[in-house]
Amino acid sequence: MTLKIDSLEVGYGKRQVVKGANLKVEKGELVGLLGSNGSGKSTLIKTIAGINSHTKGSITWNGGTDLTKLARRDLAKIVAYVPQSIGLSFGLDIREAVLLGRTPYFGTRPRDEDWVHVEAAMQRMGLDELGDRSVTELSGGQGQRVLIARALAQDPEILLLDEPTSALDIRYQWQTLEVARDVTRKKNVAAVIAIHDLNQAARFTDRVVFLQDGVVIADGPPADVYSPELIKRVYGVDVELSVHKGFVQVHPLSDREHSHLGLHSTTSALGHNHHPVKHRDYATA
Repeated sequence: MTLKIDSLEVGYGKRQVVKGANLKVEKGELVGLLGSNGSGKSTLIKTIAGINSHTKGSITWNGGTDLTKLARRDLAKIVAYVPQSIGLSFGLDIREAVLLGRTPYFGTRPRDEDWVHVEAAMQRMGLDELGDRSVTELSGGQGQRVLIARALAQDPEILLLDEPTSALDIRYQWQTLEVARDVTRKKNVAAVIAIHDLNQAARFTDRVVFLQDGVVIADGPPADVYSPELIKRVYGVDVELSVHKGFVQVHPLSDREHSHLGLHSTTSALGHNHHPVKHRDYATA
């Protein structure tokens, strides 16, 4: 099964934010969306989630299901979305907030099966001992973990995460990314995560997609796609690349370091054993 975004265009008023984006995500694959602030990452994810409307293109699942035409309840059985910020209802405890992820599946009253999903999601996110606490008592990081647990309880086929680690400390950043990767593989989910940290993306995602000004400019495995030239183009920062324990790592350079080292190519940054960077350049193709 494949999530397919074809020639997608999204705008706000007269301003076009996503410009002819093409993307495929297979079941069991975690894809990282990368790009500077304002590049269109959140807009693309919200459009897949059905929050934003598009002006052109299509979003399909499993070869033909048009996600943009599904009723909200039916869409929620397929797609789970984790926003950047906390949007939890006042008056709920954590367990009830996570239960909201099960509302597409029951009528007026949750079933035993729904509570099983809730407890499993809370345990996975380290919230099982906090279930009776009010959401109003939560820190930003705890609230973000509740939102992720709510999405996991939804038992989706497509999981969309919009910068889910931005409010978390390093322990829960790694836990969240490990959960996203494990759920993707074990539950055979098609997952997309917008993320800023290039090193975390290289460590946890199967593929990365770079957006610049709403255009997909590179798509592929991190080790194949990352290059000093591409990162300079997207972020305006000079970097050195290395490989540690099989994962490519990005090291920003100061102007002084860049001048001293004279690093101008991926081969010099990674060493002679690294294969030349291969990425599909959509902007010039």
